[in-house]
Amino acid sequence: MNVAEVNAMTAGWAGRVHGTTVLSGAGVWPLLAILAASADEPGRSELADAVGVPADDGMEAARQMLKALGDIDGIDAALGVWAQEAAQVYPEWAAQLPPANVGQLTGDPSVDKPELDRWARDNTGGLIEHCPVDVHPDLMLVLATALALRTTWVQKFSDDQLKPKHGAWAGRRLAGLNRTSRDLDELSVADTDAGPLSLARIEGDNGLDVHLVLAEEGQPPSDVLPAAIAVVGGEWPVRTGAQLLDAGDEPSAPGVRIVSAQRPSLSITTVRFSVRSEHDLTEHAELLGLQRVSRSREGHFSRIAPVALYLGQARQSAVATFSATGFEAAAVTAMGLSLVSMPVYKARGLQLTIDRPFGFVAVHRATGLVMFAGWVDDPEPWQDE
Repeated sequence: MNVAEVNAMTAGWAGRVHGTTVLSGAGVWPLLAILAASADEPGRSELADAVGVPADDGMEAARQMLKALGDIDGIDAALGVWAQEAAQVYPEWAAQLPPANVGQLTGDPSVDKPELDRWARDNTGGLIEHCPVDVHPDLMLVLATALALRTTWVQKFSDDQLKPKHGAWAGRRLAGLNRTSRDLDELSVADTDAGPLSLARIEGDNGLDVHLVLAEEGQPPSDVLPAAIAVVGGEWPVRTGAQLLDAGDEPSAPGVRIVSAQRPSLSITTVRFSVRSEHDLTEHAELLGLQRVSRSREGHFSRIAPVALYLGQARQSAVATFSATGFEAAAVTAMGLSLVSMPVYKARGLQLTIDRPFGFVAVHRATGLVMFAGWVDDPEPWQDE
């Protein structure tokens, strides 16, 4: 499982976000790996660079990633592939795909969209209701992943009203959560490029954890999230909660202070949240390796089909919910390959094609005097440079 490559992509994407959001690089990466194995140059190399594996290994890397995700307790992972008959998808390409739900597109949005949406709902337990792709007659192929994650806290929170006195939420009445644990090391603090970060690890009962990350006030998510991913990945040294308490001094860590307690303990106060996001991945085409293959003037996927295809859509719908009892999240990511066609303009024009023997007349414009007249039976042949 390409953990480092997926985390690097997630961190790079997180470094571009603004405001409330949820995203899943793990949902995008297998699709990009499949596209890398399927694309023509120069898009093939661009995609391979984005996923961090050679293009020739992309299909197998996607297969291993999806299998590894599906084998994790608490995670469901699925791949879906739908194609129009007119796409003439090569059977040998389809045979190389990871195990997938294979369906047919009719070109009729009223038929195809409900089928794609049903797949999204079924494979996320209803957390994602719609597949994030626009269906139209030129949509030849859809590749999609669905990820769903669920865990229950080993130690649950209690619900309580939270009314912050300071900061961006000052004066608001919020759905607060509280709990006290004897495991001081559920808290860790790191000094990073984004400044000091305080991370609280909330342990799930199936091997899945959620790290709540607090930075100094005013730090943007585009700085904090990549730094937090690096901390979780062991790239920054940390001080544990036990080390902070043993030091005796008031910790210089965001949101952390020493309080009176009956025994050494860690009390965590936070909030319930539910976040939904819609992402257009083509807005990050440079990061994700989509610049070349999304150019609609030419085909980029001759390994998939004999018709000229380009990446017309790349989107993700994601949701995450944190409660007193646990955490659940889901993402559906879809890539839509469309048929390359000649540009269609609203204005009308005329075109004259002279492609058989023809005559010519050279005229003095002012007087109408014909200077030369002639006929062309044998034009010049094309000469390669």
